[in-house]
Amino acid sequence: MTTKKTEQSTYWRSLNQLANNEEYKKFVEREFPENASELKDGMTRKNFLHIMGASIALAGLAACRRPVEKILPYRTRPEDMDPGNPLFYATAMPYRGALTGLVVKAREGRPIKIEGNEDHPGSLGNTNLQQQASVLGLYDPDRSQGITQKGQKKSWSDFVSFAKQQFTPDTRVAFLCEANSSLTLNGLKQQALKKFKKATWVTYEPYGEQNATAGTLLAFGKKLRTFNHYDKAKVIVALDSDFLLEGAENVMNIGNFARGRRVMKTSDNMSRLYSVEANYSLTGSNADHRLRVKQAEVEPFIFALAAELSKRVSGLEAYSGYANKFSDHHWISTLVEDLSNHKGESIVVTGTEQTPDAHAAVAAMNLALGNVNRTVSHYSVPHFDEGDDTQRFYQLVKDLKGGQYDALVIVGANPVYTGPADLDIASAIKAVKTSVQLSDYDDQTAKVVDWHVNRAHYLESWGDGAAFTGEISVIQPLILPLFDGKSNIELMNAVVNGTDAKGYDMVQDTWKAILPKPLNPNWEKLLHDGIYPGTGYSDENVRISGDLASTASQALKNLSIPDENKYELIIKPDPKIIDGRYANIGWLQELPSQITKVTWDNVALMSLKTAGTIGVRNQDVIEITSGGKMLKLAAWILPGHAENSITVYTGYGQTGIGRIASDDFGWNKDDNPRTMVKRNAFSFVTTTNPLYYNDVKIKKTGELYPIATTQDHGSMEGRAIVREANISEYRKNPHFAPEMVEIPGKKEQSPGRRDKEEFTIPLFDAHRFPKYEPQWGMSIDLNTCVGCGTCTVACQSENNIPIVGKIEVRKGREMHWIRTDRYYIGDSDNPKVVHQPIPCMQCELAPCEEVCPVAATTHSEDGLNQQTYNRCIGTRYCSNNCPYKVRRFNFFNYSREFLTTGKDPEIVQMAMNPNVTVRFRGVMEKCTYCVQRIKRAKIETRNKTNSYIPPEGMVKTACQQACPADAIVFGLVNKDDTDVVKQKLNERSYLLLGELNTRPRTSYMGKLRNPNEKMV
Repeated sequence: MTTKKTEQSTYWRSLNQLANNEEYKKFVEREFPENASELKDGMTRKNFLHIMGASIALAGLAACRRPVEKILPYRTRPEDMDPGNPLFYATAMPYRGALTGLVVKAREGRPIKIEGNEDHPGSLGNTNLQQQASVLGLYDPDRSQGITQKGQKKSWSDFVSFAKQQFTPDTRVAFLCEANSSLTLNGLKQQALKKFKKATWVTYEPYGEQNATAGTLLAFGKKLRTFNHYDKAKVIVALDSDFLLEGAENVMNIGNFARGRRVMKTSDNMSRLYSVEANYSLTGSNADHRLRVKQAEVEPFIFALAAELSKRVSGLEAYSGYANKFSDHHWISTLVEDLSNHKGESIVVTGTEQTPDAHAAVAAMNLALGNVNRTVSHYSVPHFDEGDDTQRFYQLVKDLKGGQYDALVIVGANPVYTGPADLDIASAIKAVKTSVQLSDYDDQTAKVVDWHVNRAHYLESWGDGAAFTGEISVIQPLILPLFDGKSNIELMNAVVNGTDAKGYDMVQDTWKAILPKPLNPNWEKLLHDGIYPGTGYSDENVRISGDLASTASQALKNLSIPDENKYELIIKPDPKIIDGRYANIGWLQELPSQITKVTWDNVALMSLKTAGTIGVRNQDVIEITSGGKMLKLAAWILPGHAENSITVYTGYGQTGIGRIASDDFGWNKDDNPRTMVKRNAFSFVTTTNPLYYNDVKIKKTGELYPIATTQDHGSMEGRAIVREANISEYRKNPHFAPEMVEIPGKKEQSPGRRDKEEFTIPLFDAHRFPKYEPQWGMSIDLNTCVGCGTCTVACQSENNIPIVGKIEVRKGREMHWIRTDRYYIGDSDNPKVVHQPIPCMQCELAPCEEVCPVAATTHSEDGLNQQTYNRCIGTRYCSNNCPYKVRRFNFFNYSREFLTTGKDPEIVQMAMNPNVTVRFRGVMEKCTYCVQRIKRAKIETRNKTNSYIPPEGMVKTACQQACPADAIVFGLVNKDDTDVVKQKLNERSYLLLGELNTRPRTSYMGKLRNPNEKMV
C-alpha cells in the first residue's frame, strides 16, 4: 500500500492523541481501557438499580439470558390485529410549540419504534434524537404515576370536584403554559380568558422563540415566526446559532441544509456556511469557515455587520455609522461582499438565546438583502400571545407575589427549576392560594404546588396542533395511559368547565368545524395520513418599522464590549436533554455529545489556552462564582472554544425526578472518593443575565471528578479514514477520495456493484452468492452527514441495545452498534471538525469470521456478516481482529434479576422489539443491517411474487430511516438502478480501509467543503 499525492493533513480525536503522549499510547495498546476485561465491579443488584434506574432496565433487557414469558390467548382478537405482524399509526410529537409528524410501529398494542411521517413537512420521514428516544420516555417507571394534593394521593375525580368548586367566574386565574400549537387547547384558552374575572395566559419556554419574535416585533412591528429555507440559500451566516440542533424545526433544518450541500457530480453547487460563535456547536462543526469569539462579542459583531452592510444595500439605515472593534475585521468585509453578491440567495441567522435587538438586526439584514419570501419566511402565528413573552413572564411572577391572583395553573412547564434564580418562583407559587401543575415527572415545581397531576405521554393521549410551518394534524395515542395520566386539554377542561371530558371527544369536536362533511371518512383519513392537506402559514409581507431607528439607536448606545481578558460564563441548552425535560432518558444521557464525546455529565468547556491559564486538565474540578452564585464542575478542554470563556449546559443537577437525572447519578465512593459537583447551570440564570455572565471568577479546587467519554475509543491510528477536499479540488480531480490510498492490483478505485471483478486477489476464498438472493449494501455521504447522532439512538431503539452507565462507559464497555466518530483537523486552538458514522462494514472477507473458534460469526447468502448469539462463547477474537472496532461484548446480566421482582417488569418488557434476538451475557453483538427488517421484506415479497428479492426502497435500516440528513443509503447492490449502487459508483465513493481487502459492503462518499477563496 502506498499513499498518493492527495494525502491529507493529520486527523486527531483528542488532545492526548495529538500530543501522542505516553498516556495515549498506553490507552490504545489495549483493546479496552485498563481493567475493562475484568469483572471487578463489586456491583450488586441493589446499587446497580439505584445508579442505573429505570432506563437501563428498559434498554437493558437485551442483556438478560432468557426472560420468563407468559403467553395468554386473546379471548376476542382485536380487529386488524394479526399477532406477529406490526401495525403502524400516524401521530405527532409536540415540542416547543410545534408538531412533528411521526409514524409509530406497534406490536400487540404497544408502541416500540418511532419513525418520521413522509407526508408531514415537519419530518418528511425523518426524526431527531429526542423523537427517537421518546418511546423510552413512555415506558419510564420514574414518570409521575398519580395525582397528589399537598403530598397526599388523590384521584382524578377528586381533582375535578375540586376544580368545579374552586374555579368560579370570580376567580382570578393565571395560566402558565409551555409553548403549544394545539387547536383544542387554544380554544380552551379563549374560554378561560372569557370566563374568569381576571385571567391571564403566559407562555413560558426557557429556550423558545420569545427573543426571535420580540426581534421581529422591533424590526417589523409584528410578532412573527421566522423560518429559514436552508436548501434555497447559497450563503448562510450563523451568528451564535446552532440551527442544526436547536428549535422545534431542527429536523427540517438538517434536511434542508443537507439538500443544499448534496453534490453528486462536479457541476453541482453547494451552499457555503459561515459560523461565528464561542462554543463549538454542531452547526459550527459543519461550517466552511468558523470564527471563534467570546459570547459577549457576538452582538457587537452582528451590529458591525449590519453597519457595514448598510453601505451596500438599503434598508439598514438604523445601523449606519456604527463602528466597533469588528468593523475593520476581515470577516466583516468578506461577509458583506459574499452576502451582497447573493441577494435573495442568502440567510443570516442568530441563536435563540441572543437578545431581541440582535434578532431585530438580523431580521432587518435579511429584508435588506432581499431574502424575505425567498430564503426566509415570516409567519403570523394565530396562537401567539401579544407582547414580549419574557417580560410577561417576569411580570406574572411579580403579580403572583403581590397577591394579584387567586390561583395559578401550570401546564407542562417546570419554572422552579428552569426559571431565573433571582425571581424566586417557588415563593411566588406559594404566595398563591391555589396552585395546580400538570407535568411528566414529580419535578421541582410539583414539590411546591398544591395540586400535582401526572401528565399522559403524547403516545398515550389525544391532541392536535400545527407544524412549525403551520400544517395542522392530530396527535393519536397508541396505548392507554400506563399511569392514568391526563393530557393538557383534559386538565384545562376540568379547570375551565369543571367536567371530566375525554380527550378524544374534545379533539373531535374541534375538528368537526374544520373537516368537510361527512365527518367519519374525513376523520379516518386524517388519522391515517397524520396531516390535513392544504393548510400551512402564508408568508407575511414585511417592512421596516418606523420605530426601529430609535430602538436600534438605544441598543447601540447601551452596548459595550467587556474586557476580553476577563472570564465569561456561557449558559447553553444541552444538545441532548435540552433544558432537562429529557434528563431521565438513558439513551440520551449515554449518547456521546456530538462534539465533546462526553456522556452522562455536565462539564465546564474551555479552550486549551484558558485551561493552561487556570492550571487545569480534563476532570479537574473548578469553582465558577459570580454575585454569590457558584457552580462546581469538572473542566473539559474543547479545541476551538473561545478564549477566556466557559460554557456549561443546562438540564443537569436535578434531584427527585428520576434515578437517571438525579444530581448524585454515578456517585461511587470507590470510584471518586473526593468530591461531588454542583451541575445545575440554571442556578446562574437571572433576569439581567439570561445568556451569559461577563465577569466571573474561576478557581481550581484541587479535586478530581471522573468523566465518561468515548473520544479515544476505537482509535484507528492515523489511517486514511476520513477523506475530504474543497469543492474546487473535487472539480479538478473527482476521484480524489478513492485515490488517496493506492491499492496494488485493484482494477477500479470506486466501490461499485459487488458482482464486478474490482478487488485484489483475496487471502481467503471469496464468497459466492446465489443469484436468486438479494445482495445488500450501504453508502454514507460524509458531505451531508451533520453528526447529530440520531442514527445511534434509532439503532438502539430498533435493536434492544442496552445502556451500560457512566462507570462502564469509562471502562470502554459502551454497547452502541453504530457510533459517530468526531475528528479534528488543524491546530488545537481552532481546528475544523468532520463527523463519520461507523457501523459494521459487513465485510465479504470479514476478518472476524476467520478467527472465530465456534463459527458464531458467519456469512449469509445475501451478503451479511451474521452473528449467531447462542453459539458465541465470548472469546472476543473477532473483536480483536476487527480493524473497524464495531463489535461489542456484552458484559452483564443484571436484567434477569430485575425481571424477577417488583412491579416494573411488565412496563420494561413493553419497550422491547420482539423481532430482535435477546442477547445474554458473554456474547458479542454488532450491527446486522437490521436483518429483521430484511427478513420480513423477503417473506412478504416471496409470498406475493415468488421471489426473494424485495423491490427497491422496501427495506430501510433504522439508521437510514431516522437520519434527518438522508446521508445513509441502503439497498440492493446486485442491480444497476438502485440508489445505493448509483452512490457507490460516484467518483467520491471509497471503501473504509479498503487496502486491507476486507471487501466491506458499506462505503463512504468523501466530504467536501466550500470555502471562500479570500478567507483561505
